[in-house]
Order: sequence, then structure tokens, then C-alpha cells
Amino acid sequence: MIYKREFDEERKKCEKLTHIEEPISDSALIEIDKLFGAADVLSMKYSEIHHDKIRNISIIAPLIVFFFLLYEAAEQHFLIFVVTGLILLLYYVYRQPNDEDAHEKYLEYRVLAETLRVQYFISKAGIKKNVIDILPWFTYIRIPLVKDVLSGLPTIETNKKESILDCWIRNQMKYHDGAHKKALKQLEKNEFYEKISLIATIIFYVIALIFEISMMIYAPFDMHTAHWIRAGLKIGVGTATAITIFLSNYYGKMSISSKVDEHLRMYWLYQKVEHEIIHTKEEHEDQIMYLAKECLTENTIWYSHQKKNKPDFAVE
Repeated sequence: MIYKREFDEERKKCEKLTHIEEPISDSALIEIDKLFGAADVLSMKYSEIHHDKIRNISIIAPLIVFFFLLYEAAEQHFLIFVVTGLILLLYYVYRQPNDEDAHEKYLEYRVLAETLRVQYFISKAGIKKNVIDILPWFTYIRIPLVKDVLSGLPTIETNKKESILDCWIRNQMKYHDGAHKKALKQLEKNEFYEKISLIATIIFYVIALIFEISMMIYAPFDMHTAHWIRAGLKIGVGTATAITIFLSNYYGKMSISSKVDEHLRMYWLYQKVEHEIIHTKEEHEDQIMYLAKECLTENTIWYSHQKKNKPDFAVE
């Protein structure tokens, strides 16, 4: 768990913050925006560290499989030292002390940033409520950072009610629509690579089957030649397997299919509220609070999915 004191220390080091929107006139909204900016920047920082770690592990793991196959099947005995070096490198990448909490910080700072975004817009809409009162129970007990930061937020004193239809609802619809399309392309790319890998594995297996049957019936090759053909087939199957390991490690940990669903659900949610506001010709408090609660719930679902994607020290 990440605590507020740690967040306060880290946000002092943030040189440049992102903003929910610009310009902002209300002092209370400015403070929420500053907290959002720090959480957003820190989340992106640790997200990059986390994803770099997943990428590096995902590349090293299949290389271990591939070079071990060359060592065993092609009898290139010196490659055992390469395999040993790769295993040590994999362990080093996995155990790097400077990013042990990167995954946790990436997730918790992201949830905090999105919660502050919700707080910002309900405050801008003139609703004098603190999001802490509608936090999902899981977020409340599992991510104390969120409730601790929310507890210290300034109260919005103004009675001015501003429209949030364009600056929040339609803006987020646009974001999630683009993010959904991007995730869908990544998913299609992953499925294509998986299909190619499967086809290659089947082809090598069929060739190996035909070869062994022909050796039993006709024996067209001498034993030395047959040995190297078998070695080549093993390496072919192993290479396809190594590609599968990379795909499962990298794209699996990136949780692409979950991203596709999550962005689509969020797009539909904002679209639903947009239609209601257009129909009623007014932004009612109950509509906005419904949207706020659903956004917080989706944050919890996202956190739960991503929590499972911590890098593993495994060569499968």
C-alpha cells in the first residue's frame, strides 16, 4: 500500500504537472487539479517502469528457451553459458531494487488521479459533496491513499454551477473511444501473431511426423543426417514455442482484452449520461452523481484486473 506521506514526498519532486483543464479560476479547483497532476505524472512514471520490466522479462524468457534448444538439440555446448547468463539477467531484471513498488504505485496513483478527476468535475458542477462519501468499499479499505487525500481537500464555497457536458463527459467519451480503438488493434495484432505461431507449430509437427514415418519405412537418410534433421525440427518447434511464451508474457500482462472491454464500457457510460442530459436539457445532480459512482466502480474493476499483472520470474 502507498500512503499519503509518500505521495506528498514524491509530488514535491514533480517538475511539471498535467492538468484536468485550463484555465481554472476557483482556488479549490486549482488545488484538486494540482493533486491530480501529481498523481497523473507519478502514475505515468511508474507505468513506464512497470511496462519496461514486463517487456524485458518477456524478451529474455523466450531467449532462454531458444538458446537452450540450440544447446540441447544442435549440441552447441558452449551455449549453456549463454543460457546461464540470460537466467542471471532475468533474475536481475526481476529483482531490481529501484522499482520493486513500481506496479503498486502505478495502480494506486492512477486510481487516485481518476478519483480526483471525478471530484473536480462534481465540484465544478456545483455539487458540494466529497467523493469520499461514495467511494466503493474495496477502494476505501484497499487503497487508503485515496481517502486520505480526499479527506484533506478544500471545500468548494461557490454556489456557481458550471456545465460539465463538454469538458468532462464528451471529452472522456472521445478519449475512451480512441483508447478502445487502439486497444482493439493491439488485440487483433496479438491474435494474428498467436495464429501464425500455432500454424508454424503444426507445420513443424506434421513435417516431423512424416519424417519419422519415412525413417521407419524407407530410411532415406543415414543416422547422422537424420540427427540434424531432428535437431532442426526441434529448433523450429521450440522457436514457435518461444514466440508463444513472449506473446503470453507480454500481451497477457498488458491485459489487452480487458482494456478493450473497459474502454468500451466507459464510452457507453458517458454516452448514456450524455443522452440523458440532452433529453432533459439540464444537468441534474442525480445524473452527475450516478456518473461519478459508476466511474469510481470502474476504477476499482480496473485496479482489480491490473493487480493480477505483476511481473513474474518464470519461463513457461
